[in-house]
Amino acid sequence: MSSEKKNISWRRKQFYKIVVARQDIKAALDACKLFLYKVSKLDDNLYLPLLNAIVVCYSRPFSRNKPLGPLPKKWHTFGNPKFKKIHEAILDLRDKTIAHSDLAIRKVLILPKGTPIGNTGLTSGLGVVVRDVALPVEIFPQIEAVCLDLGSRLNLEVEKELRALFGSKDLPPKEFELTFDDE
Repeated sequence: MSSEKKNISWRRKQFYKIVVARQDIKAALDACKLFLYKVSKLDDNLYLPLLNAIVVCYSRPFSRNKPLGPLPKKWHTFGNPKFKKIHEAILDLRDKTIAHSDLAIRKVLILPKGTPIGNTGLTSGLGVVVRDVALPVEIFPQIEAVCLDLGSRLNLEVEKELRALFGSKDLPPKEFELTFDDE
């Protein structure tokens, strides 16, 4: 394969990764917006499923992703240091509690009869609960801002690469699947 064809193949693979990442970050953003609209406290029934959706969708572009791998390191960089910290916290949460069950983090607690349950009262009998790491509800507007920042940067890159890869080609007016060759 010539070096020009290798370059086209490489660029299309990178393009694939950022297009799919943009969709994943958009899904995380949408879940975050729903979270902000529906959830007001940690014990809300939607807290955990929406947190899981946000973390899984946000983290997906940064995981192994066979066979092309994760987004390049440049996508872990943010102009706002607070965003970088939130980004790392989301990825860490995915690795330790959301996509995996690390024994050191997810504790199984036995609740004997009469054990206080938050502000809701006492257990009426023997019970069990999983103690997870929870993010404070107040951090979700910042998570939304991180999604917006990353999503807008991905969008700009997608549009630039779309024009570079296909803008000068005479394309038929029908959809076609992205391939990694020059066809």
